[in-house]
Amino acid sequence: METIYRWLSSLFGSNLAEHLSGWSEVTGDYTEANLFFIIGMSSLIISIAACVTYYYILNHPRWNRGFKWLIFLVIVLIVNFLLAFGICYSDLLAGNISSDISAISVAECLGFGLTNIIVSIIAFVLCSLIIKWGSRNCKFSPFKF
Repeated sequence: METIYRWLSSLFGSNLAEHLSGWSEVTGDYTEANLFFIIGMSSLIISIAACVTYYYILNHPRWNRGFKWLIFLVIVLIVNFLLAFGICYSDLLAGNISSDISAISVAECLGFGLTNIIVSIIAFVLCSLIIKWGSRNCKFSPFKF
């Protein structure tokens, strides 16, 4: 997960990436919790849970349309954005960011939230393409409008 987020790091800044990787000012090494992994796995679980809900729990002909699939995608994106932004922003407000990392702004936290949206779109679409074939009523969604 960290590799994907670091690859997209130009959206949210390298200083925030160091903090999310677990940089500790006390030890001078990456000894804190790796927030990339925590946020990435949480986003992946949320995306998979939404796909399973859409294709196997709701599984009704009324929901077999692309725009209803888009509703689920938007909900997943909002939740995963709030997750990523909330964790970064709460660390920023609480002063949990090492002082030897240069200033991190709210814009970088927003950028990381947007990066998590990109990762969530990829996860949700891939999960949909993989598990939709077992659905009785929604197997043509999202390609049926």
